[in-house]
Amino acid sequence: MSSTVMTEAIRKTVLVDFAPAEAFELFTTRVSSWWPTETHSYGHDKVTDVVFEPRVGGLLYEVTDEGTAEWARITAWEPPHRLAMEWLIGKASGTEVEVRFAPEGPGSRVELEHRGWERVPDAIDEYKGYTHGWDVVLAPYTETGKR
Repeated sequence: MSSTVMTEAIRKTVLVDFAPAEAFELFTTRVSSWWPTETHSYGHDKVTDVVFEPRVGGLLYEVTDEGTAEWARITAWEPPHRLAMEWLIGKASGTEVEVRFAPEGPGSRVELEHRGWERVPDAIDEYKGYTHGWDVVLAPYTETGKR
């Protein structure tokens, strides 16, 4: 993979049937209702909760009976339009994830951008994994966001 690909942000867009405020709330406050922890977490089937701390400097983390594991630190918290996070997982640590919520027809367009890969040039496998992984993560969000 060339270094050009590694500097490109991963971008995903989904549509949900909720207005931006409800789409933002589903993505954050109700994250454990849809995040596929069985495949996309540290604790897998042992995860009992996923938590967004709703403020700049807050954390996104998973909870198991053994404790917590951090996924991200919130760097922007602008409900119901935008949030951004410093990603803290593995070789992707130090990359940034931004999610924007905008009206689209009767619902919302949710745009996710995972950027900053140029800071982790040895993370080619992670880049490839996240390119597909965000599709897997966003699929249940999209399903939950249908009326």
